[in-house]
Amino acid sequence: MKTSIVPSPPKLAFFERILRASCLISLSAAFMMAQSTAPSPAPTPEKMNPPASTVPEAGRFDPVRFNNQSSSHYYYQDHELARDEAYVFFPPVTPPLDADYPLLQPLDNAPPARTELTDFVGDFFYSLLATRLATGDLPKDLRTRLQVYRTAKLSLQNQLRTRLTAISELAAERQAEALAAFATAQSAEIRELEKTAATILTDLYPSSVFGFPTDKTDLADSAGKLLKAARDTPSSPPVRARAESFALRVAAFYQRGLSLPQRGLLLEAAIELADDSSLPAANAPPEQGWLLRFSPETARIHLLATIPAPLAKKISEYVAAKQILKSELVDSLLASATARTESRTAAMKDLAVTQAARIAGLEPAAEEIRRDLATLPNPPGPPAAPVLPPELAARISTYRMHKVEVLKTLYHLLGRPNGESYRKTPEEDPASGVLSWMHNGTTQVEVKASELKVSTAEFNGAQARLLDELNREQAGIRAALAEYFRSSNQSTGRKSINDLLKEFETAREKQEIWDKYRDYQTAVLMPGLSPEQRRLLFDAGVEKLSLPLPGGEIIP
Repeated sequence: MKTSIVPSPPKLAFFERILRASCLISLSAAFMMAQSTAPSPAPTPEKMNPPASTVPEAGRFDPVRFNNQSSSHYYYQDHELARDEAYVFFPPVTPPLDADYPLLQPLDNAPPARTELTDFVGDFFYSLLATRLATGDLPKDLRTRLQVYRTAKLSLQNQLRTRLTAISELAAERQAEALAAFATAQSAEIRELEKTAATILTDLYPSSVFGFPTDKTDLADSAGKLLKAARDTPSSPPVRARAESFALRVAAFYQRGLSLPQRGLLLEAAIELADDSSLPAANAPPEQGWLLRFSPETARIHLLATIPAPLAKKISEYVAAKQILKSELVDSLLASATARTESRTAAMKDLAVTQAARIAGLEPAAEEIRRDLATLPNPPGPPAAPVLPPELAARISTYRMHKVEVLKTLYHLLGRPNGESYRKTPEEDPASGVLSWMHNGTTQVEVKASELKVSTAEFNGAQARLLDELNREQAGIRAALAEYFRSSNQSTGRKSINDLLKEFETAREKQEIWDKYRDYQTAVLMPGLSPEQRRLLFDAGVEKLSLPLPGGEIIP
């Protein structure tokens, strides 16, 4: 990628180039002098390949423990991305409430995101942090601040869950009062936490020398240009939508001067462009139902098409108000695409002030929608648990877990198609991330024998052994299920034991999925929470889904 740099005035640029070249020449001369005066003894085998016992224990964000901050800032390991590789990492897209989601990342040759990022999938410094981790350019002080931030965030999330559990047994009136009092008290702490996150984002921007970014993945000045290029370049609608979606993601995670809600609105707009199904502008919902892009931003819920007309009107007005805000943000990005960094940042800050009151006004509207949704006869929620003896239900759940582990193991044995264009990290786990065939056991992904990590015979042997074990486990559950129905004199109707097992397994899977969505559901649908509390709990809900982290995307 060509770094987007606004040219300086001719004279200033000329002197900057001379000064920069002088610095480089001085550093080079000093290095050569040190090399010529210092002896260079031949490395011993121990120095070339130090024993494992001499390698310090790796800590969080700290692949090697260094003696000082400077060395940690500029040390790069073999497995890290080369400095000429231009990738950007975005967090996984949050699925709609109760939607099925993959557990493994599809096989590709993109560099994987570092596993430490799983704790920050809800933070807007995710992309900048991902690049720092991928290139080994994360100073110790930032690592420490990230750990402190993470600890504080977990503490506030746990406080909120504890209080929600405590007041759940109260009468409705007292519950609302207790929740309102706690929301007022906790929201101030959450705002301070969000300020800390904003400071971390600022400090993660690539450093610069005389105004020149030192990292080619500095995208802070590129969002508007990428968006304008997507609009101006002739292409098919899907290609254009993908390009615009990428540009809006860049804006959400890199553009300076935006408020936290504005970043959420831009990310929501990016997801909407990439999503095949979106809420129509008309007041009437589509026949297949509503996909409501709700609050907090990027949260989505499915609603039936048969919702009452007054509620449908409120939803349409809410969506229209959000759409106006998003359009203003996009227009501002386009208008300032060629402006200098300072001018663009100032324009975004001015827009943040202008939009602040209207963004805040969305919350009362969203709260009305939540209260109306709570009165519907079939509000979103988990299905009834299957009626089975606890022991048998546990066996089915365990069997499902074993199926996932088998798929992960087989995935781990596969190579990456088209070779590997990056250096792997020692702790890399390709199974951390699931393919679309995760839940039905089929796949259209073709992996050639030459691309396997192991030989074809070894892979086939491992697959046969693992599937045999699964089949034996399934046979035992089928026998236990048949015995249960015989001993309890229950009729299975025309259904076979295999059909019943599939039904129970599917129901149990949906129940477990809803368990993972519990924080997500509370953050989005429970009335009475403050906007800050919703963002805090929604982040926890997204983390709990354990979505696979997407690999790096090449910067156009």
